[in-house]
Amino acid sequence: MGDFVSVIVTTFNEEGYIEKCLLSLRAQSYRDKEIIVVDSESTDRTVEIAKKYADKLIVKKCSIPAGRNIGAKESRGNVLLFVDADVMLNPTWIDTALPYLEDENVVAVYGELFPVEKSVKDKLIFCIFGFTNFFSRTVARKTLYAKLGTAVLIKKWALEKIGYFSEGVCVDDVDCSLRLNRVGRIKFVKQAWGYVSTRRFRRTGYLKLSLIWLISGNAYFLFKKPFILKKYTKNFP
Repeated sequence: MGDFVSVIVTTFNEEGYIEKCLLSLRAQSYRDKEIIVVDSESTDRTVEIAKKYADKLIVKKCSIPAGRNIGAKESRGNVLLFVDADVMLNPTWIDTALPYLEDENVVAVYGELFPVEKSVKDKLIFCIFGFTNFFSRTVARKTLYAKLGTAVLIKKWALEKIGYFSEGVCVDDVDCSLRLNRVGRIKFVKQAWGYVSTRRFRRTGYLKLSLIWLISGNAYFLFKKPFILKKYTKNFP
């Protein structure tokens, strides 16, 4: 019997993006899967839209990492795919990434996400975060799946072993990556690709949000302590 993949998407007022995200997940060539949406009490049409595509919908006020933990604990799969609500994956994403988990030393796999928007600023942001990710896995020898947007496969036993995602920390992806590195390898697979919106940068400001992510991420990477920004966590549930 092959792997059963539980796809977990966290949402809050994502009516402008969630349908395209879920359609891309439904269109995956890999069929042995379920789609779980954990919604943080959206006030728009997110829940209405999610009901049409999700196999399981959970509505509970929570942050992104808390929502991911809720979805993981409610999942049936032995492999978990965490996807941001504004991400659209190539139809063969799971089939491309999943075989790398056959290596017993590999506990997580992530791929490349390109910006949906095509402005010079958006391309620059993509290059900046792409370079920092490349630097971490080549020079610092720590593979971080933290890039522009999230789409990562994680073996369920590995996530359970590290105690799930840290809640209330704006760099939960960096934190999770570093802790996963202790139990196994994280593999970057360029052929597993998709698209992600840079809408957060447009809303908050390219420079401001870049600094928030870069400073908080590097602070955690260097000092191994959560860099908690309550306002950030509240504004980006």
